[in-house]
Amino acid sequence: MNPIDTKYWLGYLSEWLGVIAVVMIAGTSPLFKKIRRIEFRFPRRETTFALILFALIFFFAFQFFSNRIFDFLLNFAGELQGGEVAQRMLIAVVSLLPLLVLLIVRGQPPKSIGWSKDNTRTSLTMGVLLVLLVVFLRGKFLTILQGVSTEQGSLLFVILVWCVVEETIFRGYIQLRLMSFLGQTWGWLATAFLYVLWQLPGNPVFTSFATEWPQLVIALVQGLLLGWIMRKTYHVAAPALLRAAATWLMLI
Repeated sequence: MNPIDTKYWLGYLSEWLGVIAVVMIAGTSPLFKKIRRIEFRFPRRETTFALILFALIFFFAFQFFSNRIFDFLLNFAGELQGGEVAQRMLIAVVSLLPLLVLLIVRGQPPKSIGWSKDNTRTSLTMGVLLVLLVVFLRGKFLTILQGVSTEQGSLLFVILVWCVVEETIFRGYIQLRLMSFLGQTWGWLATAFLYVLWQLPGNPVFTSFATEWPQLVIALVQGLLLGWIMRKTYHVAAPALLRAAATWLMLI
């Protein structure tokens, strides 16, 4: 990718501005006035668990690409549709396991990781609006109407699993806890920073910074936008659907 490709950056900028506009307009609907915030009785303790979880999965992600003990996972990812996307999906799924163990051991409900039943309808509504926006901005309506191939359908499934799992980890588990302890703004910003760090394992940015730095900028803006949507809905569905749609449409 050319770091100074104007058309490339204008495409991202129009999408980001469109997302902001839709979220702000939708936020005025009475439906969004019913959002129930999620707080924790012991936010410091919850933040400690969130940071320990991030350190654990961050270490695992680096090992995934460097330790031969995980070659079987790399080989399995090679059998799936998506290449690098499939690798990221497997990392996310394995990283979800310690999160689930924490939830079970500590007896916490699904709403504590951004899957609140009360906020589901609002978040799904927001998610569908954002998906339609991205399809329109990418000019993919006709492509989808003409039919999706088996390979494209398989790729969509891999991306959807990847995005739902990662958004559950970052926006659901980590961000909710950091916002409860640091406040909404600082918790949101801190989660976006951790999300950018999460892009480093397996990324050639250390050896090819001149060409790879745009990916980190895009990840930062993406993390901020997804986290902002999470602040508006307190549910993982909307950020996960937006991210999955944007990623899939870019690859088909």
